[in-house]
Amino acid sequence: MEPCDEVFSLSETLFAYDDSVKNAFDIDEISKGKVNGYKPKGRNIVDKIGTRDGFESWVLPGNGIFQLGDNLFPHPPVVAANLGALRTLIGDLRSAADSIFKSLSTSLELKPGQRFEDFHNSKRPTPDILRLLKYHADRRVGGTIPQTPHTDLGSLTFVLTSTPGLQVLPANTRSETDIPHSELCWQFVAPREGCAVVNLGDCMTKMTNGLLKSALHRVGPLPGSSMPERYSLAYLMRPEGTTLLRPLDSPLIHRPETEETPVTSSEWIQNKFQVLRGTRPVQADHLLTGGRSIMV
Repeated sequence: MEPCDEVFSLSETLFAYDDSVKNAFDIDEISKGKVNGYKPKGRNIVDKIGTRDGFESWVLPGNGIFQLGDNLFPHPPVVAANLGALRTLIGDLRSAADSIFKSLSTSLELKPGQRFEDFHNSKRPTPDILRLLKYHADRRVGGTIPQTPHTDLGSLTFVLTSTPGLQVLPANTRSETDIPHSELCWQFVAPREGCAVVNLGDCMTKMTNGLLKSALHRVGPLPGSSMPERYSLAYLMRPEGTTLLRPLDSPLIHRPETEETPVTSSEWIQNKFQVLRGTRPVQADHLLTGGRSIMV
């Protein structure tokens, strides 16, 4: 069995556990940085009226999988039994990410020490995570969208799934006048066998002053269909936690006329999770959408 197939099998095993077992690893209880543990269905908001989400997730920390740093990594025994497959899969994705970071850094003429790969050293602790997701079936045709429209928390995200449902909102859908028609603007991204979808995340947008844009996306049913049960894997690469998210020095990156006080990678993650949990109304739209400020 290929490592990817083994990790999907692990995902199904974890989500099949009794709620009492899953809740013993509640991510909000065991992980301050939201980098390890289980999230039950319904914990996040999906819209501005407070509708709750329709998916479970289980987060596994890159640091724990590769034994970097000294943070505790509580997990069920089945995770330990699959560490080999997890390390192989993540190692392959990190290698692909390194090639992407180097190519983008060269294209933007970034200097040594300020290149994207310099902020993503696999030998040092980072907030990287592997997120296992299970979307619950909804038999209603055109039922509630089960996931918050959002941009990703990090630099690069690799999404693996065989089930349709991923949607993106084109970058030119910005103004308030577009909002009533936003359902018509969402575009589906079909899964391809043997391929991953790669998303740019908020950190790349922040570090290039918007030159590289994170994709606003969500998961939902195909037109005229109900939401099927859907499993997916998402590996989120993030800069080291102390990295300041501010524009890098490049002749191709415009400097903002007024620079906002930069936040660290860890602070951005914390702020965004407060919005997802519905506990941070201030700048909620800005944070959810990676600075695009378009409430969907």
